[in-house]
Amino acid sequence: MAVTRCVCFQRRFSELLPLCRAQGLTTVAAISAATGCGTGCGGCRRYLDAMLRTGHTSFRVEMGPGMPQPQEPEEWENP
Repeated sequence: MAVTRCVCFQRRFSELLPLCRAQGLTTVAAISAATGCGTGCGGCRRYLDAMLRTGHTSFRVEMGPGMPQPQEPEEWENP
């Protein structure tokens, strides 16, 4: 299973990355202020940070320390 979105706000990272680039959002705090993502349960915050740092929009589920690693999205996931 890949992590590809903010579950609380149903915003795909593939949608958020271009928005961040267009609006100059360079921190998770800036993404949160603009979209609300990361302010619900907070589970997506580390993935949002990894998205900003790497440009990837699909990640392995990570439970331990360290940056989430990229993973191909599932076949059913919308691009």
